[in-house]
Amino acid sequence: MSLWTDEALTITEGYGTHECRIFRAKIFDAHSFLCLILAKKYVRTAKAKDYVAANDELRRYSERLVLGARFQGIYIDSPDEDVKRFAEQRSLNMTGLSASYLKQFGLRKAARMVQVRLKSYGFGLPIKDIEQAKDEDILAAIARVSDSAWWRREIRNLQDRTLESLFIELGLVNRIAGIYASTFSVTRKWQQWLRNDAILASLEAENDLGQVFNLLDLAKRGVSNLVNRRNELMTRIAGLEGYAKEQGHTAMFYTMTAPSKYHAYHSKPCRPNPKYNNATPAETHAYFNKIWTRIRAAFKHEEIKPYGIRVVEPHHDGTPHWHMLFFMAPNQVERATQIIKRYTLAEDGQEAGAELRRLKVEHIDPTKGSAIGYVAKYIAKNIDGEHVGADLYGHDAIDSAIRIKAWASIWDIRQFQFIGSPSVTVWREARRFATSEAAQETLERIGSDQLTAIVDACDKGDFKAFVELSGGATVPLKDQPLRALHVAKETPNKYGEAIKKLIGLCFKGVATIKTHIREWIVRPTDLSAKKNDFGMGFALGGANAPPLEFCQ
Repeated sequence: MSLWTDEALTITEGYGTHECRIFRAKIFDAHSFLCLILAKKYVRTAKAKDYVAANDELRRYSERLVLGARFQGIYIDSPDEDVKRFAEQRSLNMTGLSASYLKQFGLRKAARMVQVRLKSYGFGLPIKDIEQAKDEDILAAIARVSDSAWWRREIRNLQDRTLESLFIELGLVNRIAGIYASTFSVTRKWQQWLRNDAILASLEAENDLGQVFNLLDLAKRGVSNLVNRRNELMTRIAGLEGYAKEQGHTAMFYTMTAPSKYHAYHSKPCRPNPKYNNATPAETHAYFNKIWTRIRAAFKHEEIKPYGIRVVEPHHDGTPHWHMLFFMAPNQVERATQIIKRYTLAEDGQEAGAELRRLKVEHIDPTKGSAIGYVAKYIAKNIDGEHVGADLYGHDAIDSAIRIKAWASIWDIRQFQFIGSPSVTVWREARRFATSEAAQETLERIGSDQLTAIVDACDKGDFKAFVELSGGATVPLKDQPLRALHVAKETPNKYGEAIKKLIGLCFKGVATIKTHIREWIVRPTDLSAKKNDFGMGFALGGANAPPLEFCQ
């Protein structure tokens, strides 16, 4: 029995019977990392109600801390070594089962049986519709769920989310205890980022010219680097704002907040919300996505065409809310606002304070400030915290940015999404092409002033001109003159799936512009020069773009 367990038992001493103490000791010892928090929660519940209610609550927490009987004793805090071992066992088991199912029952029935087996773990076959899917896609999905790496990733995600949802309920995620995400989960994510960096640092890529690059160095050149990511976002927003001004469009800023029942804690004062329905941040984000789907449908029906950016950020207790910077024709503003308000207040719209808090609408007056200045703090706060100082709750913005990155990673929330903007992939590829040796010759061969102007605008970082030359904001992708060009790789991936790779651009469906012409081999490298180079600039950049995308 650990010292933590002894202390937890001391905290709960005097509540219930001797059997209650034995019951608590067993749970505290099984979850020593959390036992002091559980003990304090036990005392609060026992004082507010009685020790029977406290026992019931502790039992429920204990059941949640174990992933389930099928996971053979894996806890939500089990180390990666245990998860890896279990994942390898499940991989072997699923390989044998799926082979047997395929032999006995045929492809689609076998897939349905695999699906049933996965559901017992809370997972699913990574395919939308078994009955409608192609045979090769079903086989690839079965191969994927027979891979230990798939099991390891799914279990890690389940651990992260189950643990964090429990921490939210226990009051460990708020502006006092741990803002945006629990300290435990933030630390765990930080360690994961460092492991990812170490893997990249241990690999190097050599191309057909004999040039060698370390993968960590390559990754830092792209938008996984926080500074690069922030700069690109700001460039795109500034370009959209410049385009909107030329079109005479109005800038509007909307903030949508979820109904009170989605919030675990009040902010001022910081105390539990009795209305809280135990919704996770992922579930609240899904609620907003459902609203947005309805808003977009209404916009389409009434031919309202806003463009801009949506930013998702957490309240102090991890509950997400949405900021939307939209540009639109002045005669569409009133109706667009009415539509957004109608769907935002559709659920619990009559509760106290809903009219005031659920939707904030701000008209950005160009005589008083720019749209980019308005949204800059939200961009910086949610990326690296640079030039922000303190956040809304008085915490250091750089520290807060780390916690927000962990929050977004845990709950798989896309923080930034542009609406009605031309393809950013085309923007990046055109910028790469502009500095290549073949640029001048290729442009002369194609002989298009429009293409030359697009490439020149991208090279200069002029996103406004890029929008104009692409046909304007809200133009459908199929109608944009320059498109990303993907081709199928010669060999499928390890699951038998055909993989498309980006090789360049296609102008008006006819002219091809290759931006990726090198062949690469990835291999282990000497770690001695890289062992201390795992820096925040890359590690906290969220999902890592393929490193070789940043090289000619």
